[in-house]
Amino acid sequence: GINTIRVSREARGALKTKQRWAMVVEATGSPEGFEQALAMLAPRGTLVMKSTFHGAARIATWPIVVNEINVVGSRCGPFRPALKLLRNGKVDPRPLISRVFPLAEAPMAIRYAQKAGVMKVLLKPQRSSTHVHLA
Repeated sequence: GINTIRVSREARGALKTKQRWAMVVEATGSPEGFEQALAMLAPRGTLVMKSTFHGAARIATWPIVVNEINVVGSRCGPFRPALKLLRNGKVDPRPLISRVFPLAEAPMAIRYAQKAGVMKVLLKPQRSSTHVHLA
């Protein structure tokens, strides 16, 4: 089984929950998500990194040392179990999505993703009435 906690959009910035967990999975790919995941960990807890940041990230390392946190990298594995959890509604990724942009607005989406507090930005391809025919 899997136990999850959903953190509301309002709680993300301030992380109002006082509860601490033995393991937290960070899947946002943002430095802010990393900091929030650290704040949710109990001393001697484990932080599983399921996503990567683009480029270098400035993060405070003192909580890792002081609280004796284990940080574990996790690359992609079998997708079937994850897809089943998503399909069955056991895991809801929507609270992690800050905003969805059409693919045509990719430059704006990239600028938006760089703002403080943004967790995950998605690009959505739009169907076009124009078809490209290759000879």
